[in-house]
Amino acid sequence: MAEKYSAPPAPIDFAAAKKSVRDVSLVEALEKMYTANKPAPLTYEWSADEQAVKAQLIEDAKAGLAFTQEMIEDTQKEIAFMRVNRTTRETSAIDVKENYPDIAEEVEKEIEDRE
Repeated sequence: MAEKYSAPPAPIDFAAAKKSVRDVSLVEALEKMYTANKPAPLTYEWSADEQAVKAQLIEDAKAGLAFTQEMIEDTQKEIAFMRVNRTTRETSAIDVKENYPDIAEEVEKEIEDRE
């Protein structure tokens, strides 16, 4: 969008407008107002504080992206492990305990606590 509006706008063709409009005085009044109006160019100064805030936001986003990439890699490894060790009719409780030790610990704890 910045590229689109970086150049000044094309001049208005008032002559063509005068030919296509019935009320020529209206177009002449608009042309007079357009040529008389010379607004000062608008410039924006990006303060150092705002630059620092934006730079910090960018760094935070990069850190979040790195964390997300790490999570994606871990999830892909977990999915690959689960595909290799699918639970079938032939899977025993010992196989489940070996493949999922965290679940085995929780089950053993519940058995000990009689939950």
